[in-house]
This record gives sequence, structure tokens and C-alpha cells, in this order.
Amino acid sequence: MKRRDPLADPASQKRLFNYRTLVTALAVILLFMAAIARLVQLQIFDHKDYAQAARENRVRVQPIPPPRGLIYSRSGQLLAENVPSYTLAVIPDETHDLASTLKALAKIVTLSPEDLRSFKALRSITPGYREIPLATHLSQATVARFAVNRYRFPGVEIQSRLRRYYPYTALTADTIGYVGRISETDLKHVDPSDYAGTVYFGKSGLELTDQSRLHGHPGYKVMEVDADGQPVGALKRQLPTPGADLILTLDIGLQRVAQQAMKGKRGAVVVMNPRSGAILAAVSNPAYNPNWFVDGISSRRYQELVGSPGNPLWNRAFAASYAPGSMIKPFIALAGLNARIIKPQTEVFSGPYYIIPGDKTRHKFWDWTPYGHGWTNLTKAIAQSVDTYFYPLAYQLGIRRIDDMLSRFGFGQRPPLGMPGVAAGVLPSPAWKRRTQGHPWYPGDTVLMGIGQGYLQVTPLQLATAVSEIAMRGHASRPHLLRAIRNPVDGRIEALPSQPLPAITLKHEAYWGDVIAGMQAVIDSPAGTAYQEFHGFPLPVAGKTGTAQVYANPKNPFLKRLHIPYRLRDNALFEAFTPVKHPELVVVVIVEHAGDRLGPASGVTRKIMNYWLAHRQAIEHPVAPLSLQPFKRAATH
Repeated sequence: MKRRDPLADPASQKRLFNYRTLVTALAVILLFMAAIARLVQLQIFDHKDYAQAARENRVRVQPIPPPRGLIYSRSGQLLAENVPSYTLAVIPDETHDLASTLKALAKIVTLSPEDLRSFKALRSITPGYREIPLATHLSQATVARFAVNRYRFPGVEIQSRLRRYYPYTALTADTIGYVGRISETDLKHVDPSDYAGTVYFGKSGLELTDQSRLHGHPGYKVMEVDADGQPVGALKRQLPTPGADLILTLDIGLQRVAQQAMKGKRGAVVVMNPRSGAILAAVSNPAYNPNWFVDGISSRRYQELVGSPGNPLWNRAFAASYAPGSMIKPFIALAGLNARIIKPQTEVFSGPYYIIPGDKTRHKFWDWTPYGHGWTNLTKAIAQSVDTYFYPLAYQLGIRRIDDMLSRFGFGQRPPLGMPGVAAGVLPSPAWKRRTQGHPWYPGDTVLMGIGQGYLQVTPLQLATAVSEIAMRGHASRPHLLRAIRNPVDGRIEALPSQPLPAITLKHEAYWGDVIAGMQAVIDSPAGTAYQEFHGFPLPVAGKTGTAQVYANPKNPFLKRLHIPYRLRDNALFEAFTPVKHPELVVVVIVEHAGDRLGPASGVTRKIMNYWLAHRQAIEHPVAPLSLQPFKRAATH
């Protein structure tokens, strides 16, 4: 029987035709949908970019960075200002070959590795039609050299900008901090559109803490450009809003005197008003010049700073932790009084050493003198810094009651200054030692806490705040550096009120006076440890000297520290406030590796107090900020 050819089968041909038609239709639909999707992408999602690119063929929208807010001292001296400077900027999309352009520019303009690294980082996060700073702080000679060759570099231009400058250099580095070139990391924490065209960003100190307040808001200008991208005229302009000005609590005279008094010494000074918490001076010595960082510090100079034995980049006033030594004794005394373990007039015998009751090893905790002090009451114990009075007191208190009292004064906690890098120190406890050292807490650890040795670590700022609490009898204010904020447009000044710290209450208010009497005897008593330095000072002063061991010789605890290497010598400390009844000034000084001499720290304090006394009214009641003139908008054109 003859078989039928399937090609001639109408049903098969129909099925084949329908299949091909369906495939073709699906292909056409998919292509059509792809075309529609591409059209939506171009007309809706990418419209802004292409419209911007089209406009850039004729016009260019340039952001105008806002002038950074200025920073003033409490009396109106300018501590951080903006000075005119020239910047070389590149618009990548308008250069024919970016790599070749940079290579050619390097023959005309000196480009450091830091310049190129910063440009590359900003290039990765900045649209190609936006200008990117390449080199800043150009000299007049460099500007003139580029101007002659400008025709060779489309998309590259010289711009006049404002550069941050710190006229007092190292004097204010540790409080104001510094700015540096804005980086990709900086932009992750802010709205990038608000920083279009911005070159500088706060890197440390108040420049970083108050970055948003100091920055302001950018403006823009629409420029008509020629075929090479060079501007030929301005079509529209929106002026920026300048950043707010800061008026600090710092007195530049006190700051200078404190730094001069610390010349040749390593250490820190903090000067405060205990009533308001205003920080009048904060010195960390040695210091550094913050202007080195503004346009990018060279690798060689940075390595010199990092490798310096004095470590000038370390903010000793706020970030350094020290053993307080005898500076802690007034606080231990308050704990003893509050626990009713001691009474002000009760005398105990303070021999040359103390042995913990029941200690089979008979370990001797020595006084600072091999002769002891004999019968001693609280005033004498503080005035002459009698170790063998505070050893048994600490042992009877126990570590928990000691920690409870010291924590009330803020030890072991970051002072509420609001600045980065402020340290909390160490307030040790049995749990802390087990966690960090892997060992139990021993009675000897508690005994050493009584004289500020062992694991206890405090910062100069903590000590100044705690001494303010004693001076104000438990009612001090939070430490702060910002006194007022000034609107640069209308000149209005908003004063910032002080904020109280949590009140410290004792079982009897008289305990404050008992401890202050001992601190006053440090100054007034001929046997007081600071009598020589403050003899003749016209106002009543209460203070406490301290010597904190860096290295202890177990064989001879009375070895003169000058016979051991510098880095192992004792630190000298001093804390004081004046006047006693109506305190207005607190000073804390730490001199590193001064040896066993008491004078260095108290001598620095006397110089600071002498200056304060001579300029007392001007420091406490400055009027200069009220005369600061409003910002002139024309200056941003």
C-alpha cells in the first residue's frame, strides 16, 4: 500500500505553520518588550544623567562649597580661619585622556603621591561631569605657569578657594584639631550631595565633632562653556550658606601661659571653671602643627611625628591615662568619712610601713619616707601625703566601697565632653582583674588603690572634673569647650548654658569641708607638700600633690629616681582650686618622668594661677564676641 508524504498532509502543515507563527510572535514580543524597557530606562531612569550630559555640552553646573565656620576663643581671638588659596581642579568627562592629562600636568604642577591618591579616591565616587580637586594651596608661580599652558588642558582649571588655617599652630591643636582632604570614608557618614565641591573635612578635635555645624550648605552656579569646556559666562548663581562660627571656652592667654610653663616637659594641663564646667585651657606637650595636615601631610613628616619619642600626636589632656598617685587620696578620704571608718580629728599611728593583718608573708607597704609620720589625723594625712594612713584605710574600706565612691566622681567613665578619643581610664574591680588579667583580686591590690597605685588609671580631664566636684561640694557642671554659636549671616550669638553633673551626696555635708581643709593645709601648712610653691599667693588655695611610680624597686623603695632611666622615673602630679570658699578655677597638671621631686607640677600650676589672677575679670567676663561682625555674602562670589 502506498504511504502518504507527510509534507503533503494538510494537518501536519497546519501544525507546523502554527508553531512557527507562535515562535515568531514570541520573538517579536520579546524584542518589542526589550525595546520598551530600554526606552523606559533611557527616558525615565537615566533621563537625569543624559539631560545633564546634554546640558553640559553647552552649560556647566558648578557647586559652590560653603565657607567653613570660623572658630574663636572666649575673648574673640580667631583660632581657625579661612584664607584664600588656589586649587587645581579636573573635570574628567571634559578631558580627552585623563591618564595622559595627569601625566602632562605633573610636568607643570608638582603633584605629590598624596594628591594623586586623594584624586583617585574621589574620582571613584564623583560623577565625571563634576570637578575634582587635584592639587591645593598652589603658589602664585605655579598658577602663572599653568595659565600659560591652559590651552593644552581642556577640562582643567584653576579655582580660588578658601583654605583652613590655624594661626596659633600647636597652641590649639589638641582641642580644635584639624581638617584634611575629604575622603571616600568621610562621605559614607554624610549626604554626598551636601558636600559637592567640598575639599576639606574635619579629622580630629572640634573640627570633627562639630563638622556638620561648621560645614554649612553648598550653592551652585550655572556657567556657559565653549567647545573646550572653558567657562565664558555665568547664567545663574545660588550662593551657599556658610557654616556656623564657634566661640569656645578657651582663653588663649591661659593656654599660652600653660604651654610655656610646660616647655621642655612632657605631660598635660587642664584648667577649668568648676562652676560652669568651662575648659579654659587644655595643653598636651609636646604638640604638633595642625596646618601640616590641611592639604595632606607628607609621608616623611608623618613618620617623624609617629616616631618621635615624645609622641606629639597623643592628646595627653583627654586621651592619656596615668596612675594618679596621691592625687586620689582626697577621694579615698571622702569614702572613709562616708563609711564612718575614720573621723577628721582621730589620730592613728602612721609608721614607716604597713603590713596587712594576717599576711603570712609580712610584706611591707612603705611610706614615702623611711621614718614614717607618727600620730596622724586626716588633715595631716592629706597635707603631708601620709601613705601609711591611707593603706589601712583602703584595706578597711574594701574595693567595692572604694569603687563605689570613685565611680561617683566619674573615674572609669568617659567624661561627657562629646569629642572623639576621650579616654575612660581604668577603675579596677575583682571582676575587671579576672576578665583582663586572669587573676583573682588580692588584698594588696586594695591597699595600693588607697595611694593611687596599682591598676587604677585616670585622665587629666577626669581629675579636673573630679576636683571640681570637691570644690563645688558635689554640685559641679559638665566639662565643655563650646561657649556659644554664632550665625555668620545675621551675627546673632546663641550662648550655650552649662549642664550640671549628677549631684554627689554624702551622709554629712561637713565631710566636704573636712577633706578641703586637708587640701588647704597642703598649701598653707609649712609641712605641706606644696607650701614652697604657693607661699605668698594672695588667694586661699586647696590642692594635692602626687608622685606616681612608673617603676618600683622592690629591694630599695627609696632609691632616688634620677638614678634610673628617664622613661622609668616617677610622674609628678598636682591638682588645685581657688578661691576655697567661692571656687572659680581648677588646675590639674601632670609632668611625666619628673623623678621624685614634687615641685614641677605645682610650679606649673602657680604660673597658671598667677596669670589667671592678673586677668581674672577679662577671662571670666569677655565682651569681644559681642562685637563680631556678620558674614558678608558678597565674599562668596
